[in-house]
Amino acid sequence: MGMCRNLLGRLGRTFLDIVVVTLLLILIPGLPPYISFQSFRNSPAMELVGKLEPNDKLDRASAILDGEITGPESIAVRGNELYTGLIGGDVIKYVDGKASLVAKFGSECEGKWEEKKCGRPLGMRFSPEGKLIVADAYYGIFSVDVDKGKVETLVSSNDTIDGKLPMNPNDLDVAKDGTIYWSDSSTHAYLQDAIDEFLGEPSGRLIRSDPKTKKSEVLLNGLHFANGVQLSKDEEFVIVSESVRARVMKYHLKGEKKGTSEVFIDGLPGSPDNIRSNGRGGFYLSLIAPRYSNKPTVIDVLGPVPYLRKFLLRILHIIKMGFYGVNMVLPNEYTAKAEYYAGHLEPIAQMLPKHAIILEVDKNGNIIRSFHGRSKVHHISEISLDNEGTYAYLGSPYNTQIWKVNMEELNTCAKKIVEINMG
Repeated sequence: MGMCRNLLGRLGRTFLDIVVVTLLLILIPGLPPYISFQSFRNSPAMELVGKLEPNDKLDRASAILDGEITGPESIAVRGNELYTGLIGGDVIKYVDGKASLVAKFGSECEGKWEEKKCGRPLGMRFSPEGKLIVADAYYGIFSVDVDKGKVETLVSSNDTIDGKLPMNPNDLDVAKDGTIYWSDSSTHAYLQDAIDEFLGEPSGRLIRSDPKTKKSEVLLNGLHFANGVQLSKDEEFVIVSESVRARVMKYHLKGEKKGTSEVFIDGLPGSPDNIRSNGRGGFYLSLIAPRYSNKPTVIDVLGPVPYLRKFLLRILHIIKMGFYGVNMVLPNEYTAKAEYYAGHLEPIAQMLPKHAIILEVDKNGNIIRSFHGRSKVHHISEISLDNEGTYAYLGSPYNTQIWKVNMEELNTCAKKIVEINMG
């Protein structure tokens, strides 16, 4: 009896110690991260039935540069040339089976754990003038003359926009007059610390920049990890992915609703990444991480509990500070990598189901159909059509290849996969 009483006493003290430490981590001021937290609830995920029923269409793709590259997030096509940006900071051109360096906005680095130094090219498009416009997550927005190798800075990461520095330029689209619409995923966290934006307050933005005057203006504020950007065919509106909220927002550029915004599509069965035209007035939405109606994601669960998110981030930052301190005293690759991965989304992404989902929607946000990959194609951030609409190229921030798929095969009937492994 005495032993049980002692055991219960020790358990009670341990529980009390845990409660005290938890409250201290939540309530003590001055601890990172220096952001606020608010409650939010995501709309329930659409069920994977009907037009969303899983199939094997994307698994028909073939690999380009298989094992030779890492992280081809976005793909721009010019004739028979493909352009993409890689982990390590390089922008490359692929043509006739060979890849070559086109540009690099950062400097040479030891590895991807030095991402801030390397640079990270993400979204890219060709402008009407034929220049490759690229968003680098750490350095800004650039114009690249791919024929002459000339690089021009359009928006620097040191340029304050509406009182805040862009800390994560992500994706972009270019209007017919050359105006650039782009997303700044966060104003308080770099890409390698994106978990702060996911669990903290929304600070992403949709920005419009004039490359001639070099002036920029914020169109939308408070987006929860602003991501893919796409203008409508008539340029009457622009849509932008809000990855954490599993939805896409719409901002009106013309007409009676000019200057206002609304939800374009909500309750997506995944986190939306890049958006691209389907060539017929509609859009392709790439869902980088799947989300199921009968299995809430971590974000869905933690959204309504701001104090828990604050506690988790403070624990994470304490761990990162430890790695940083060790690396300052004894510089080494291991603690540098540990600090890098502690706040990065890649380790989390690798634990998610390897289920690629791309939605095709019309100009009003109505779902037309969906493409899925379950056996080999996963973590897809973008689908880009070639100039003739014959082939589609699939990008990814983590994969080691570009996937190429014949659009005729995507448009034909495919085997339905009814059972989904959500492990």
